[in-house]
Amino acid sequence: MANSSVVEDRHKSDLSFGLLGAHGGAGTTTVAAWLDADGITDTIELGLGSHVPPNYTPIVVARSTAFGMREAVHMIGRWHPQVPRPYLVVVRDAPLRLPRAVILRLTSVRPRLLGVVHVPYLARLRDADRPSQGLAHRSVQRAASQMRRDLGLHQ
Repeated sequence: MANSSVVEDRHKSDLSFGLLGAHGGAGTTTVAAWLDADGITDTIELGLGSHVPPNYTPIVVARSTAFGMREAVHMIGRWHPQVPRPYLVVVRDAPLRLPRAVILRLTSVRPRLLGVVHVPYLARLRDADRPSQGLAHRSVQRAASQMRRDLGLHQ
């Protein structure tokens, strides 16, 4: 029989995320609000130069611009080998196709990641005073649910 505290610790670590914005305005606060919308996860936004706490899954957040992906690639390129590989959440900045530079940079960095998660452009978020307010709209709820599934959270 498994020790229940070990099972609880493993379960808790599966729900603990440390978010790192690759650049200012990346969408880190929105991703944090969506991850912790139900209060089940332990999600923290980490400042530049902060360390990811033990047993937290790191997530790098970047906009889908050439600049955003350049900054994400630089951050991931400097990743310490003893820190678990991160997910990369790419927040779309427009309802357009990804720029060629973004596609090339995603391809180059993908082997260093647990996975790439895309958050679509959502016009509803432009009207929200806080990221959590957007969750009142179905399109935002669907995007948040898909992001959570893509990060391995089963709802």
